[in-house]
Amino acid sequence: MKSILATWCVWLCLGVPVLAQHGEAGGKPAGATEAGASKAARPKVQTSGAAREALAAAKELANRGRGLRGAERGHALEVAAVAYDKIAADFSGEPAVAALAAFTAAELWRQQGSLPLAEKDYLLAASVDASRFGQRGLLGAADMQRRQKRNDEAMATYAKAAALEPGSARAQDARLWQARLLQAAQRLDDAIAAFQSALESATPGSQTIEASNFLALAWIEKGDLDAAARAIDHAEQSVTELGEEDPVVQERLRKALETMSAKKGLQRARDKQNQAGKDAAGLEAGREQSK
Repeated sequence: MKSILATWCVWLCLGVPVLAQHGEAGGKPAGATEAGASKAARPKVQTSGAAREALAAAKELANRGRGLRGAERGHALEVAAVAYDKIAADFSGEPAVAALAAFTAAELWRQQGSLPLAEKDYLLAASVDASRFGQRGLLGAADMQRRQKRNDEAMATYAKAAALEPGSARAQDARLWQARLLQAAQRLDDAIAAFQSALESATPGSQTIEASNFLALAWIEKGDLDAAARAIDHAEQSVTELGEEDPVVQERLRKALETMSAKKGLQRARDKQNQAGKDAAGLEAGREQSK
């Protein structure tokens, strides 16, 4: 995690609104301009001196876990998470502080492996400061529910996350996870429809490649190899039409296309299909010879 705890605390202490996490590179999410304008219009966060001191102390505890391994690291994460939980409770009258503390605690609990505690804090952050942590808190909670195998709850929470700022990268992640859960539940037709919907919502670039890959894999599982090929072709065509001039972005997208797992999956499925055809032909020829 790229010094995310330190960065959030600095932002908050300076009175700057906490920024949303960036989505995938390779294209701005649909509606990014509107979302950016909305964030720009938000008033600056004002925090008390006591809150800033508490956040600084909690950040110091979190920093102590860096470089540790095993039980020592787990204990350090727990101590820091408890400290942030205390800030969330003690400064409930300062929603921006409480939400930041709750979300940071959730991230720490997640790393520590305490998924129920992480889920609770993600939901708390989402409810306390919905404008800044609503979507990311719901997405984090859904991830924790999924990892606890509470898939029906996760589906519902992902749906709530996707409904907030539908054009964001987080909303796209939520839509893909909904489809993946449907596929895991053997609801393949529903999953394909959900992946198709996610593809239609994807921005050009890496989002389109990812959604196309999942859709193609689902079609392969269903046995429609032509539909899978069309999904892969769509990803390749979308990159061509994007006309990206930045060579770094071009190379990243090219590699993403080359490493689509659906390509290898489709080739294996076709090889298996062709072999089955050859085996059937050989069996029929053997029967004819034995007559």
